[in-house]
Amino acid sequence: MKMRIASCLYIAVTVSSLSLVFSPTLFSQTPSNPPSNLSSSSGSSQNTKTTDSTADRNSSSTGESDKQPGTLDKTNSKDTSNSLDKNPSTTSTDSDEKASTKNHEETSDKASGKISDKTFLLKAAQGGMTEVQLGQVAQEKGSSSEVKQFGARMVTDHSKANDELKSIAAQKGVTVPSALDSTHQAMVEHLKGLSGDAFDRAYVKHMVKDHQKDVAELQEESTSGQDADIKAFAGKTLVIVKSHLTEIEGIQSKMQK
Repeated sequence: MKMRIASCLYIAVTVSSLSLVFSPTLFSQTPSNPPSNLSSSSGSSQNTKTTDSTADRNSSSTGESDKQPGTLDKTNSKDTSNSLDKNPSTTSTDSDEKASTKNHEETSDKASGKISDKTFLLKAAQGGMTEVQLGQVAQEKGSSSEVKQFGARMVTDHSKANDELKSIAAQKGVTVPSALDSTHQAMVEHLKGLSGDAFDRAYVKHMVKDHQKDVAELQEESTSGQDADIKAFAGKTLVIVKSHLTEIEGIQSKMQK
């Protein structure tokens, strides 16, 4: 009986010892799958971080891209302003504006077949100054008394008309020329180079042709002009110029006999 009890105790002790021996093994073998899960979790974490980093970079890149148009707009706006301010070709000078206005008026005049009031004043100013200067040359270079006398009348009558024209032009805000243009100056210089009978014939021929043209222009302005003051000036001057034409045609007729 004692032997059985001892055997049972021995078996119990042995089983207990075996349990203690095998227990660590069981515990050590139990977490065989978790490492894989941990690795997967770590991989996921790393992937997540990588994704986040990529997203951050993309976000940063997108942010720069979003800011870039604003920068470009600012740059473009600045460049456009500078190009307009600094580029001489886009800045209209006074001479360019005057030339453009003159070309526009001449085009309009040709299209309508009539000259504007402003164009009339400018042409009349040039013509009047030319008559005065040629009259002075006629008094000096003319060989006949009639040519000399006609030249003196041109100086007196056209000087008076020129002063009146300048006054009207100033009231209308029109600046008339104070010197001859190249075409009229060339005519004056040409006649200055002549003398005697050659001068008389050339001067008389020019005066007839010039006064015929002046009569036509004055007649047109006096009837079709838009400004009442300029029309009145044209009508009054027309009477004087017609008398000039009659006188010079008489001189020319005598020279041809």
